[in-house]
Amino acid sequence: MEFFASSPCKAILFGEHYVVYGAPALAVPMEPRNRVRFTDSGAQGVELSSSLGSAHIAPDLSFSGEARLAPFAAVAREICKKKPLPSCSVEFLPSWSLKGVGTSSSLGAAFAAGLLLLASKKPSARKIFLASQAGDLAAHEGKASGIDARTVAYGKPILFQRRFSPPKFSVRSTKFALPQGCSLILIDTYKGKKGSTAEMLASFALSFGISTLPAATPEEKRKEVQSEFAPILKSALAAANAQELGKAMDGNHILLRMRRVSSQGIDAAVSAALSSGAYGAKLTGGGGEGGAALALCDSSRSQQISSSISDATGFACHPVSFAKYGAKVDG
Repeated sequence: MEFFASSPCKAILFGEHYVVYGAPALAVPMEPRNRVRFTDSGAQGVELSSSLGSAHIAPDLSFSGEARLAPFAAVAREICKKKPLPSCSVEFLPSWSLKGVGTSSSLGAAFAAGLLLLASKKPSARKIFLASQAGDLAAHEGKASGIDARTVAYGKPILFQRRFSPPKFSVRSTKFALPQGCSLILIDTYKGKKGSTAEMLASFALSFGISTLPAATPEEKRKEVQSEFAPILKSALAAANAQELGKAMDGNHILLRMRRVSSQGIDAAVSAALSSGAYGAKLTGGGGEGGAALALCDSSRSQQISSSISDATGFACHPVSFAKYGAKVDG
């Protein structure tokens, strides 16, 4: 047996961190895709291997090995609640090493798609989402909003909103498209050290005086968080041209910087992008040291702007391509 499953990554265009407290956010799936290779195993359970190390998920769903692979055990537990855990070897083959593009969710979704197939369950987008989200919750101490898992599982631009009473996820598909003649550049600010998403989530919360998990935060305080971001998203969705969309991106970044989730590197990337002629720029994803930024630019000047940013900062720049489908088994 040998087959592959794959999943796109994601970019949050507007609303990171605010989405955790119930604000809607706009996210899109993007290429290149991450892949997971499934092969036969001589041992019982699931053998995991990656550049991080190796681990084992036993038939009773217990985990041993490299701690950073532990969230994949949570994915397996979500899938195999009532069915035996299939035996296989799994190799994770990420295309991205960037922070802020949902790589862990993407690999979790691809892993879920393959494991669902081996467990004789249809790898539907909903089942993949639930399993990938279980992994994200394990990775981020119960604070993952669900936006990463939903975007990579379904592979469509979405407006995502977390509801608290009763708890549920509200998702609306959107036909969002960039203004004609525009493209996005993803800027990688990593230079040997990365801040954790959990640290940034905590920093964001503390900037509002929040010390509890989102679900335990008073509704009044969650509304305070939501209302700060609401005008930005309204402007973004109503943008009629590149200038207006870029202005909304700039406004979103100013808020995120004020809420202590940016970094010196991300701010330098945003400044370099704007100085090079980008319409707008902002951090994307969790933020923090080693995080990523997005810049909106004229497609005809994308390479020129990328080179200018790299020359000014030393950061790598990557063109973004929107994905056409979500996590699936490739064969």
